[in-house]
Amino acid sequence: MNNYIELLSQFISTDFKLRYKNSYLGIVWIILKPLALFGVIYLIWSNIFHMDESYKMGLLLGIIIMNTFSEAVLMGLTSLMSKAGIILKIKFPREIVVFSAVSISFLDFFFNMLVFVIFSIFTPINTTLVGFLLYFLCVLSVFVLTLGLGQFLSVIFIKLRDIHNLMIVILQLIFWMTPIYYTLEMLPPDLQKYIKLNPLTLVVTYARKGLISGDTVRVEDFYQIGTVLLVCFAVFLLGNMFFRSKVSKIAEYF
Repeated sequence: MNNYIELLSQFISTDFKLRYKNSYLGIVWIILKPLALFGVIYLIWSNIFHMDESYKMGLLLGIIIMNTFSEAVLMGLTSLMSKAGIILKIKFPREIVVFSAVSISFLDFFFNMLVFVIFSIFTPINTTLVGFLLYFLCVLSVFVLTLGLGQFLSVIFIKLRDIHNLMIVILQLIFWMTPIYYTLEMLPPDLQKYIKLNPLTLVVTYARKGLISGDTVRVEDFYQIGTVLLVCFAVFLLGNMFFRSKVSKIAEYF
């Protein structure tokens, strides 16, 4: 078990360093990219649309969560193919490859949240211990969900390479079907029912509530996000079952 954990940490460390190996600024880009993006968004919504402070911080948080979800899904999808050489030579649980790819995306998420904290200095947020717990459950839901999807999609990608382009389109649709630039309250009640079928809708909604307006968190919010977390674990288990049933036969497709 310890050997597998060490292998996972090696995969994460190596891949994380390789992403910025040929860049002059190296891992500094981890901070600069979201800082530049959020800075532009923040200025636009402040000076052009004149939105209130909570909306702007909610927008930044929503973008962070959805970018992390999209990146984690795509990295999980290509994870087996990117490690084909190692998979063909070394025997180890193949799930480690998917876990490593998804974990790297969440390392980026951590640095993005540091940028969010920087912006929160200029726009104070109301975070409480209970609110942070709600936010943590939201992040955990996204992590578990992407692990499940990554296991499922990584096997499909080996046999069907076009699924990468298809997933890019689907992820764009999911982005706009999630209340990032808008809130649920802006939509007609009939449309809200359909938008709520997307689990990321509740994830983003309660992450904002927990981290930005923590004093408004209620017990019912934990019931809601708890249900979402159970759904995400169900996706993870189904993805893992599918992965284990198919992964032994993927070598012939490399």
